[in-house]
Amino acid sequence: DLYSRFYHESQVQSFHLVRSLGALAEWYGRIGQVDKAFKYFNTMTSIYMPGEHAPLICENYSVNRCAVTYAVSALWYLQKGQPKQALQRCDQVITEILPSYDTKDFIGLYHIFWPIIRVLKWNGEVEKAREFYAKWAPDGIENHFAVGVIHKPMCLLLKICDGNPDGDYETEDMASDIDMILEFDAPDMTDLNFITDGWSVKSMAAELCLHLARRLEAGSIARRNLIDRGIQMSTMANERNTTAEGLIKHILAHEAHKGIDDRLLALRKEDNAVDVDVVYEKDEDTNASHNGPLGLTMQSNGVKNNYVSFDFASKFTVRTSGMSNSSASRSTTGVLKKNSKNSHHSNGSTGSTSKQLFSSRISRNSLSKRQSDCDSVAEVGPETEVS
Repeated sequence: DLYSRFYHESQVQSFHLVRSLGALAEWYGRIGQVDKAFKYFNTMTSIYMPGEHAPLICENYSVNRCAVTYAVSALWYLQKGQPKQALQRCDQVITEILPSYDTKDFIGLYHIFWPIIRVLKWNGEVEKAREFYAKWAPDGIENHFAVGVIHKPMCLLLKICDGNPDGDYETEDMASDIDMILEFDAPDMTDLNFITDGWSVKSMAAELCLHLARRLEAGSIARRNLIDRGIQMSTMANERNTTAEGLIKHILAHEAHKGIDDRLLALRKEDNAVDVDVVYEKDEDTNASHNGPLGLTMQSNGVKNNYVSFDFASKFTVRTSGMSNSSASRSTTGVLKKNSKNSHHSNGSTGSTSKQLFSSRISRNSLSKRQSDCDSVAEVGPETEVS
């Protein structure tokens, strides 16, 4: 009703009219009535004059949404099962709409970028999507208050996602990329706006975690952090895309997210199969006894009670088999997956914390192996879970 009223009240001036027609077209496309969406879109394009209307629309509405509607219309072809026509519409936007678009309108530009990349990336045109974004993303967009946070992750995603022609990703910047993605998120309002344009920012974050994690050795702390973060973002994306009853709210965003959950869980399953050692810190005072908050005493001679307190457990560090003490230190570097089939463990970590350090399984055999390196070893029963 609101869009209909807008349409009837806007017929006094042509630039208001084309704006209202575009709004009606996007509304019908959003609720799946694609034929009606194209009906209003075709009417809009028959009236819309970029040179005359664009400045007036920007002046009165801040964003030239008519230009954005051209890009969004490519998504309707996907809903109709016509990817070839969707790709053709993207080409039309790139050649006819973007050259005259105001490059200072960062928000409007990103509303054009988002559906175009949604069409290109998921239809076998990853390289074209990367070239498109590199060419049209204006200087300074990374500093924008709303969309700036998305810029660097977008560049990274188009570099490492499935279908990337450059092959495997191994660079010296990987540690900083991991840190960036572990902290990456966008404001809810930004995500709610973009999810109607084809995919969620939460899906983007989850996919980035997936593609970085799969390049690291199973068992590394960096990989586990990425998997945990990816599953968190994936869960939020599913909540945005569906109702509490499981009904799909955003069809294209839901399709874009398919498979990310399963692949992240598969990586977690690989990690769960990797055992890690828990080694007592050599620099602790081994002559003193260690009292936990529950009154538990662990003597330096190895005598122990039936369980280990969290206070005592906090004096441990975790390292995978084959690690040296120096490589077990807390750092922000992950370990790239090796080509050797016999390589199963990592020799690095990212963002280690006490909670992350004790989520691993403890082996009696690995503890006895490490006694020569440590002044005191805590003997914990085989296959005991320390949380």
